[in-house]
Amino acid sequence: MNPLKKYIWLVDTVMRAGEKGATLSQISNAYVYDDEIGSGGEYNQRSFHRHRKEVKDLFGIEIECYSDGSQFRYRVADSGREEYFKRWLLDSIAVNRVLGDSKEVAPYIAVEETRSEPLPTVLQALKQRQMLQFDYKPFWSDSATHYFNFQPHALKMFERRWYLIGRYKEDMRHIILALDRMSALELQDETYERDPEFDVEEMFRDSYGIILKDNEIAVEEVWLKVTSYQANYLRSLPLHHSQTEVKQTDEFSVFCLRVRPTLDFFQKLLSLGNQLEVRKPEWLREKMKEEVHKMMAKYDE
Repeated sequence: MNPLKKYIWLVDTVMRAGEKGATLSQISNAYVYDDEIGSGGEYNQRSFHRHRKEVKDLFGIEIECYSDGSQFRYRVADSGREEYFKRWLLDSIAVNRVLGDSKEVAPYIAVEETRSEPLPTVLQALKQRQMLQFDYKPFWSDSATHYFNFQPHALKMFERRWYLIGRYKEDMRHIILALDRMSALELQDETYERDPEFDVEEMFRDSYGIILKDNEIAVEEVWLKVTSYQANYLRSLPLHHSQTEVKQTDEFSVFCLRVRPTLDFFQKLLSLGNQLEVRKPEWLREKMKEEVHKMMAKYDE
């Protein structure tokens, strides 16, 4: 049994219990009667607490214990942290639960696809600090590169793709590789020591997406003027954690972000079309203008 399935099953089971939570006995009974997960076997206290710890270590989801006055119960803690991965995982579990509970509605639910086959192996490598070997074929190359003794340090999801952040050989810089371009992925027996100073959230703090640096572009304030309609989307799903709304009228709003305007950020701005106007910095405004002229030229040909 893939351990990832057990972790998802455990979070799913506790989520179903809601705010009140479930006792260990209730969780154990659910395990025993689940043909796929438990297969009739016992779910003892030791296994439960081990899985509970692994769920927190891997996903940042805490299954907390509390007393209702008569017995101990377990529920998913509301820590106030809204990490993207945690939110994505919980939402995915909710969708899987709906599909599993009611096959009648499955044809009416559309879910975006993402290649996740390498994910369990990478998660195991992260947990056990094992090195990886794999072949990697970037889009710009006709041939694949073979990696071995690759140290996996973190995972990040961006625009339906999983990315692995790690170090290769003696290079102290982190490299970022997409899981959907990997093949022949295997765990190695060799292990590595985690860097106690490594912080994946801090690494991407100034980035919009997955690009850390783009020709040494500096972090700066970006001012965006958007239509009142588009402003609703930016309020509900900010482009960056630094985003603030500095002006609002009936016709438009102005948002300010402190970010590194890398290629992926530039492409996101272009995707908003005439709903958005870059006001600052001037060089980014000019770059947007140049790109718009290039697009117009294609339609004039």
